[in-house]
Amino acid sequence: MNQETYLTNGLNRFYAKVYGIFGIGLAISALAAYLCSTVFLNQFLGLINQMTFIVLWIFEIVLVLVMSRQAFKNPALTLAGFLVYSLLNGVTLSVTLLTYDFGTVTTAFVSSAVTFLSMAAIGVFIKKDLSAVGRTAMSFLIGVLVLMIVNLFMASSTLDYFISFVLILIFSGLTAYDNQRIRTLYFEHQAENDFGLASFMALQLYLDFINLFLAFVRIFARD
Repeated sequence: MNQETYLTNGLNRFYAKVYGIFGIGLAISALAAYLCSTVFLNQFLGLINQMTFIVLWIFEIVLVLVMSRQAFKNPALTLAGFLVYSLLNGVTLSVTLLTYDFGTVTTAFVSSAVTFLSMAAIGVFIKKDLSAVGRTAMSFLIGVLVLMIVNLFMASSTLDYFISFVLILIFSGLTAYDNQRIRTLYFEHQAENDFGLASFMALQLYLDFINLFLAFVRIFARD
Protein backbone atom coordinates (compact mmCIF):
# COMPACT_ATOMS: atom_id res chain seq x y z
CA MET A 1 0.00 0.00 0.00
CA ASN A 2 1.51 3.33 -1.06
CA GLN A 3 1.47 6.46 1.09
CA GLU A 4 -1.35 8.16 -0.86
CA THR A 5 -3.65 5.15 -0.51
CA TYR A 6 -2.83 4.88 3.19
CA LEU A 7 -3.71 8.56 3.77
CA THR A 8 -6.92 8.28 1.75
CA ASN A 9 -8.07 5.23 3.69
CA GLY A 10 -7.20 6.95 6.96
CA LEU A 11 -9.14 10.06 5.93
CA ASN A 12 -12.19 7.96 5.02
CA ARG A 13 -12.06 6.26 8.41
CA PHE A 14 -11.76 9.63 10.12
CA TYR A 15 -14.81 10.96 8.22
CA ALA A 16 -16.69 7.81 9.24
CA LYS A 17 -15.70 8.38 12.86
CA VAL A 18 -16.84 12.02 12.79
CA TYR A 19 -20.16 11.14 11.17
CA GLY A 20 -20.66 8.19 13.50
CA ILE A 21 -20.34 10.46 16.54
CA PHE A 22 -22.50 13.09 14.82
CA GLY A 23 -25.20 10.49 14.16
CA ILE A 24 -25.15 9.30 17.77
CA GLY A 25 -25.55 12.91 18.91
CA LEU A 26 -28.56 13.46 16.65
CA ALA A 27 -30.12 10.19 17.83
CA ILE A 28 -29.69 11.20 21.48
CA SER A 29 -31.26 14.61 20.81
CA ALA A 30 -34.18 13.07 18.90
CA LEU A 31 -34.83 10.53 21.65
CA ALA A 32 -34.64 13.16 24.41
CA ALA A 33 -36.96 15.51 22.48
CA TYR A 34 -39.46 12.70 21.86
CA LEU A 35 -39.50 11.50 25.47
CA CYS A 36 -39.88 15.02 26.88
CA SER A 37 -42.74 15.84 24.50
CA THR A 38 -44.62 12.55 24.97
CA VAL A 39 -43.73 10.04 27.70
CA PHE A 40 -42.52 12.57 30.28
CA LEU A 41 -44.60 15.52 29.07
CA ASN A 42 -46.23 16.33 32.42
CA GLN A 43 -42.93 16.19 34.29
CA PHE A 44 -41.26 18.26 31.56
CA LEU A 45 -43.93 20.98 31.68
CA GLY A 46 -43.65 21.04 35.45
CA LEU A 47 -39.90 21.64 35.39
CA ILE A 48 -39.38 23.82 32.33
CA ASN A 49 -39.56 27.61 32.56
CA GLN A 50 -37.65 30.64 31.34
CA MET A 51 -35.00 30.35 34.04
CA THR A 52 -34.48 26.66 33.28
CA PHE A 53 -33.92 27.51 29.62
CA ILE A 54 -31.39 30.19 30.52
CA VAL A 55 -29.48 27.77 32.77
CA LEU A 56 -29.47 25.08 30.07
CA TRP A 57 -28.37 27.59 27.45
CA ILE A 58 -25.48 28.83 29.60
CA PHE A 59 -24.43 25.26 30.41
CA GLU A 60 -24.46 24.33 26.71
CA ILE A 61 -22.20 27.30 25.92
CA VAL A 62 -19.82 26.22 28.69
CA LEU A 63 -19.74 22.70 27.25
CA VAL A 64 -18.84 24.01 23.79
CA LEU A 65 -16.03 26.12 25.23
CA VAL A 66 -14.69 23.19 27.25
CA MET A 67 -14.79 20.88 24.23
CA SER A 68 -12.95 23.40 22.07
CA ARG A 69 -10.14 23.57 24.64
CA GLN A 70 -9.98 19.85 25.42
CA ALA A 71 -10.27 18.40 21.90
CA PHE A 72 -6.56 17.56 21.76
CA LYS A 73 -5.83 17.23 25.48
CA ASN A 74 -8.70 15.04 26.68
CA PRO A 75 -10.54 13.08 23.94
CA ALA A 76 -12.74 11.20 26.44
CA LEU A 77 -13.94 14.43 28.05
CA THR A 78 -14.62 15.96 24.64
CA LEU A 79 -16.71 12.97 23.54
CA ALA A 80 -18.60 12.91 26.85
CA GLY A 81 -19.20 16.65 26.57
CA PHE A 82 -20.67 16.24 23.10
CA LEU A 83 -23.02 13.48 24.25
CA VAL A 84 -24.19 15.55 27.23
CA TYR A 85 -24.64 18.57 24.95
CA SER A 86 -26.75 16.46 22.57
CA LEU A 87 -28.92 15.30 25.47
CA LEU A 88 -29.48 18.82 26.82
CA ASN A 89 -30.17 20.20 23.36
CA GLY A 90 -32.71 17.44 22.81
CA VAL A 91 -34.52 18.60 25.95
CA THR A 92 -34.69 22.17 24.67
CA LEU A 93 -35.70 20.98 21.20
CA SER A 94 -38.73 19.27 22.70
CA VAL A 95 -40.30 22.71 22.95
CA THR A 96 -40.12 22.86 19.15
CA LEU A 97 -42.06 19.61 18.92
CA LEU A 98 -44.68 21.01 21.29
CA THR A 99 -44.92 24.41 19.59
CA TYR A 100 -45.23 23.32 15.95
CA ASP A 101 -47.37 20.67 14.31
CA PHE A 102 -45.95 17.35 13.15
CA GLY A 103 -46.16 18.26 9.45
CA THR A 104 -44.11 21.43 9.92
CA VAL A 105 -41.44 19.63 11.94
CA THR A 106 -41.24 16.75 9.44
CA THR A 107 -40.98 19.06 6.42
CA ALA A 108 -38.32 21.13 8.17
CA PHE A 109 -36.33 18.02 9.07
CA VAL A 110 -36.39 16.65 5.52
CA SER A 111 -35.45 20.06 4.08
CA SER A 112 -32.58 20.51 6.52
CA ALA A 113 -31.34 16.95 5.87
CA VAL A 114 -31.34 17.47 2.09
CA THR A 115 -29.60 20.84 2.44
CA PHE A 116 -27.05 19.48 4.90
CA LEU A 117 -26.18 16.44 2.79
CA SER A 118 -25.90 18.50 -0.39
CA MET A 119 -23.58 21.05 1.19
CA ALA A 120 -21.61 18.31 2.96
CA ALA A 121 -20.96 16.64 -0.41
CA ILE A 122 -19.70 19.96 -1.78
CA GLY A 123 -17.37 20.34 1.19
CA VAL A 124 -16.04 16.81 0.87
CA PHE A 125 -15.41 16.74 -2.86
CA ILE A 126 -14.70 20.34 -3.92
CA LYS A 127 -11.01 21.19 -4.35
CA LYS A 128 -11.37 24.96 -3.91
CA ASP A 129 -10.39 26.23 -0.48
CA LEU A 130 -13.56 27.22 1.40
CA SER A 131 -11.83 29.14 4.20
CA ALA A 132 -13.17 32.43 2.84
CA VAL A 133 -16.68 30.97 2.87
CA GLY A 134 -16.25 29.97 6.52
CA ARG A 135 -14.95 33.41 7.52
CA THR A 136 -17.73 35.19 5.63
CA ALA A 137 -20.40 32.96 7.13
CA MET A 138 -19.11 33.60 10.66
CA SER A 139 -19.05 37.35 10.02
CA PHE A 140 -22.65 37.29 8.81
CA LEU A 141 -23.61 35.11 11.77
CA ILE A 142 -22.41 37.78 14.19
CA GLY A 143 -24.54 40.34 12.34
CA VAL A 144 -27.57 38.05 12.44
CA LEU A 145 -27.14 37.49 16.19
CA VAL A 146 -27.26 41.27 16.67
CA LEU A 147 -30.45 41.40 14.57
CA MET A 148 -31.98 38.61 16.63
CA ILE A 149 -31.29 40.53 19.85
CA VAL A 150 -32.82 43.67 18.35
CA ASN A 151 -35.85 41.68 17.24
CA LEU A 152 -36.44 40.53 20.81
CA PHE A 153 -37.62 44.10 21.43
CA MET A 154 -39.20 44.73 18.01
CA ALA A 155 -40.98 41.36 17.78
CA SER A 156 -41.17 41.72 13.99
CA SER A 157 -42.37 38.56 12.25
CA THR A 158 -41.10 39.92 8.93
CA LEU A 159 -37.59 40.42 10.32
CA ASP A 160 -37.69 36.96 11.92
CA TYR A 161 -38.68 35.48 8.53
CA PHE A 162 -35.78 37.30 6.85
CA ILE A 163 -33.34 36.16 9.55
CA SER A 164 -34.41 32.54 9.03
CA PHE A 165 -33.54 32.67 5.33
CA VAL A 166 -30.19 34.29 6.07
CA LEU A 167 -29.43 31.61 8.67
CA ILE A 168 -30.06 28.90 6.08
CA LEU A 169 -27.51 30.53 3.78
CA ILE A 170 -25.02 30.95 6.63
CA PHE A 171 -25.23 27.39 7.93
CA SER A 172 -25.28 25.95 4.42
CA GLY A 173 -21.94 27.65 3.86
CA LEU A 174 -20.64 26.50 7.24
CA THR A 175 -21.72 22.92 6.50
CA ALA A 176 -19.60 22.87 3.35
CA TYR A 177 -16.71 24.59 5.13
CA ASP A 178 -16.78 22.28 8.17
CA ASN A 179 -16.82 19.17 5.99
CA GLN A 180 -13.76 20.41 4.13
CA ARG A 181 -12.19 21.36 7.45
CA ILE A 182 -12.40 17.73 8.59
CA ARG A 183 -10.10 16.80 5.71
CA THR A 184 -7.78 19.71 6.40
CA LEU A 185 -7.44 18.92 10.10
CA TYR A 186 -6.84 15.25 9.40
CA PHE A 187 -3.89 15.95 7.14
CA GLU A 188 -2.55 18.60 9.53
CA HIS A 189 -2.71 16.39 12.61
CA GLN A 190 -2.95 12.85 11.22
CA ALA A 191 -5.96 12.57 13.51
CA GLU A 192 -7.43 9.23 12.47
CA ASN A 193 -7.29 7.91 16.03
CA ASP A 194 -8.09 11.18 17.79
CA PHE A 195 -11.58 10.84 19.24
CA GLY A 196 -11.26 14.32 20.72
CA LEU A 197 -10.87 16.04 17.36
CA ALA A 198 -13.49 13.76 15.79
CA SER A 199 -15.93 14.63 18.59
CA PHE A 200 -15.26 18.33 18.21
CA MET A 201 -15.84 18.23 14.45
CA ALA A 202 -18.99 16.17 15.05
CA LEU A 203 -20.15 19.04 17.27
CA GLN A 204 -19.58 21.53 14.44
CA LEU A 205 -21.67 19.42 12.07
CA TYR A 206 -24.33 18.97 14.75
CA LEU A 207 -24.61 22.74 15.24
CA ASP A 208 -24.84 23.26 11.48
CA PHE A 209 -27.66 20.74 11.14
CA ILE A 210 -29.66 21.85 14.18
CA ASN A 211 -29.53 25.50 13.16
CA LEU A 212 -30.62 24.62 9.62
CA PHE A 213 -33.51 22.65 11.11
CA LEU A 214 -34.64 25.47 13.40
CA ALA A 215 -34.47 28.01 10.55
CA PHE A 216 -36.56 25.78 8.29
CA VAL A 217 -39.09 25.22 11.10
CA ARG A 218 -39.65 28.97 11.46
CA ILE A 219 -40.05 29.39 7.70
CA PHE A 220 -42.51 26.53 7.22
CA ALA A 221 -44.45 27.49 10.34
CA ARG A 222 -45.10 30.91 8.82
CA ASP A 223 -46.15 29.43 5.47
